[in-house]
Amino acid sequence: MFDLSELYYPITANPAGASEFLPSKALRPYIRCFWGSAALQQAGAFEAKTPRVETASLIQGPEVIIPDTCMDIIWEWDAATGEAGGMFCGINDAPFETGQADQPAVQLYFAIRFHFWAVHLFADEHLRDVLNVHVPVEQYFGLFCSELGHRLQASRTFTECIAAAENYLLRRLDRRSGGGSDSMMNAVYSILKHRGVVNAKELENSAGVSSRQLERLFREYIGLTPKKTADLVRFQNVWLDLYLSPPPHKAMLDMVYDYRYTHQSHMINSFKRFAGKTPLEALAYARR
Repeated sequence: MFDLSELYYPITANPAGASEFLPSKALRPYIRCFWGSAALQQAGAFEAKTPRVETASLIQGPEVIIPDTCMDIIWEWDAATGEAGGMFCGINDAPFETGQADQPAVQLYFAIRFHFWAVHLFADEHLRDVLNVHVPVEQYFGLFCSELGHRLQASRTFTECIAAAENYLLRRLDRRSGGGSDSMMNAVYSILKHRGVVNAKELENSAGVSSRQLERLFREYIGLTPKKTADLVRFQNVWLDLYLSPPPHKAMLDMVYDYRYTHQSHMINSFKRFAGKTPLEALAYARR
């Protein structure tokens, strides 16, 4: 697979407060990052053999989660009792809050964040119903517990967790007989290349299939329509540009044109629909 991650870099609502670790080069076309509990990262002597792209900071209170177009598997276990379980978080199209402050000291978790176009390569089921879902991991990844979950619990450091996860993911790729739909992947490439600023006809031409067939493929492999996928990718590119481009007022004026909004209010309202905040409010949250 062409490394689509070279075209696209989704970020969270608080990039500076995240703690993300890039996968090996072989997995970067598929995996956005690994992340996990601070207690696990601090356990043992953590050696940063995997590039750490952001520095963690402890934030008290609820954390804002915005649509980042990714999907996550989170494996959680109690270091004292050994009780464990996994959760699959599908792609989301609306912001929400999650609490993270009062986790028990013995509660550990390790997570794999997938790029939206690659989840189907590792899942055992179709992804038609993954929009905004949080379900047991076994619902979509039947052998995850036996093939990786217990290995994560046996790991003593975050480095060991990453090594176990990469071994599992690479074996899953090796067992795949096919890579999904070329038509869908061509459309995904077009969406990413044009930063989400693409219409239905342009996607139809890039995919070489009808709009109806392309919508069926997107729902099957991603869980979204092509239009919603493009809207989320555009939002993420706007957010990244805003986050990296001071002063934000001038950046927003440029973005109205660059991202084909009809006017600035249109851009702000579209942004708020996905972020739950205006661009300036989102920047204030990210830079607090």
